[in-house]
Amino acid sequence: MVLGLILMEDNWNVPKLARSIIAELVGTFLLIYVGCGGVHGALEMATGSKLGSDGLLQIAFAFGLGIGVSVHLFSDISGGQFNPAVSFALFFAGKQSLVASLILTVAQLGGGLIGCGILHGLLGYCPGAVELNSDISVFGGYVIEFFGTCFLVLTVLATTNEKRGHPPGFLQPLSIGLCIFSLHMFMVPTTGCGLNPARSFVTNVVADKLGSDFHLWIIAPMLSSAAGAFLYKYVLDPHYKTQTHIVTENLAATKGS
Repeated sequence: MVLGLILMEDNWNVPKLARSIIAELVGTFLLIYVGCGGVHGALEMATGSKLGSDGLLQIAFAFGLGIGVSVHLFSDISGGQFNPAVSFALFFAGKQSLVASLILTVAQLGGGLIGCGILHGLLGYCPGAVELNSDISVFGGYVIEFFGTCFLVLTVLATTNEKRGHPPGFLQPLSIGLCIFSLHMFMVPTTGCGLNPARSFVTNVVADKLGSDFHLWIIAPMLSSAAGAFLYKYVLDPHYKTQTHIVTENLAATKGS
């Protein structure tokens, strides 16, 4: 009960919090291990210094399928967040407390560091570090990361919205996996496809690539986290309240007749 008051969640207790922390840590570890491992595989198969379309497809599949399976594994335990932008979007949308979002973010960073550390130990370097294409300005990078993260946040909030009349079920991992897949197809050649401050931070720390423009991979997704959450909560979500009200009125009218 005390923990529930601190977290502002009625159904939180020590075992649930511990399971959620472990789920976020392991899930983020798997995302980094599989996704960034896929980057290594694509680079190994590339001809020359250029990453071809087949390599880009391989990276998109690695991250898209990796996140989809991880969400399927852990969504019933922690929500399958694995991303501070998602965790804070749930807070901004009123679905999770600030304290819970902070705790799970720390777990995500821990899992990501473990994944990057293992890859560095196995491969001698950490693949998957984000960097800005020389043809893209920092402002352009902000725009790309902002709208990409917004797409992800809206996908998460939509697939977990119980007012839509169906439980998340398989739709959550499928929708999120496809979202991540499609975003990587566009964003890998431009910004490295950060979307996730935890993933961007740990890979670039381990790879020793924290450049002067690194702030964009932290600030843009977090700004988008708030913007996407408010857009969904105050503009899109009221549609389902209206639909529920209409269905209720129709049922009442049918019974009355």
